[in-house]
Amino acid sequence: MTYSLNQNCHITLTHPNVNSGDPYGFILHSEDRDRGPAVSIQRTTSADGDITIKIFFSVLLADQLINPDGSEHTDTRAEMYSKILEYLAQTSGLELETSAGVFSNVGASGHSATEIHFAPLSIITCQFNNAGTYYPPADPDLYLASVWDGSLTWATSFWRNA
Repeated sequence: MTYSLNQNCHITLTHPNVNSGDPYGFILHSEDRDRGPAVSIQRTTSADGDITIKIFFSVLLADQLINPDGSEHTDTRAEMYSKILEYLAQTSGLELETSAGVFSNVGASGHSATEIHFAPLSIITCQFNNAGTYYPPADPDLYLASVWDGSLTWATSFWRNA
């Protein structure tokens, strides 16, 4: 399945060891009816100037979820739960695509999730941290075109593995 932001998911996660390295899309939980779901970034700068970020979002897991475009989400609660656990097992090398752009080389370390399970649904609040040097979110189109054999030149692309 192909996941597209704001069509059949709110965010995607990608890691070479999960889902054959293909992006997997998740629906986010939202209590804000006017603005929709959010991804929250906590940024800390040390006295040495090192930047640490913590990325928070709450994934909604249930059967028959409604996608952002109004269609029915095809993945089951069990399938989504299995996938989020696989991503939460990765301590580095994750890519998180959001409406703000792609956060690269993040991972789960330390406190990584709080799970709330109800009979019809689950809400998993995730925390991912930068796993190395922090880079601001990149434009998704430019980021995806920056693979080794992508269309961008060395000087105009993002350094990344594919």
